[in-house]
Amino acid sequence: MDDKNYFRLDELPPEHPLRQQPFSVPEGYFDALPSRVQARVARKQKPAFSISWSWQRTAASLAGASLIAVLVWQTLPQRQESLGTEALTGVSNEVIAAYLAEQGVDPYELADSQQLHSSLGTDTTAIEYLDVEPADIRQHMEEQNLIGNSEFGS
Repeated sequence: MDDKNYFRLDELPPEHPLRQQPFSVPEGYFDALPSRVQARVARKQKPAFSISWSWQRTAASLAGASLIAVLVWQTLPQRQESLGTEALTGVSNEVIAAYLAEQGVDPYELADSQQLHSSLGTDTTAIEYLDVEPADIRQHMEEQNLIGNSEFGS
């Protein structure tokens, strides 16, 4: 059944090719091996991280920076300066009144509030000289709320 011919290497004669070493090394090869390996490693050691220049990397960096600049420029709100008097010279009073009516602003209340604010200016010390008690202010506010609620309710 078993056609294989088994043999032991030590039973073969010493001159048989199977008993010969497959290769041989020069004398002292393994003694000098560690120092030769270390010399090669020390010679070929490269920095851990290096960046080299390439036109693809430069183009990609410029494209990314340009995209960010465009997005920032588009998303920043533009500052609106105050309108000068010459900007409204071409608009008629009827158009302004119609706009205020459309917005639900009473032009007479707007004029009164502007006059009041301009007369007070930025100085709030004028309020200190008024002879008004907190109870009077509260009563006036309650009356205004009642009047305001009755106007909207009807």
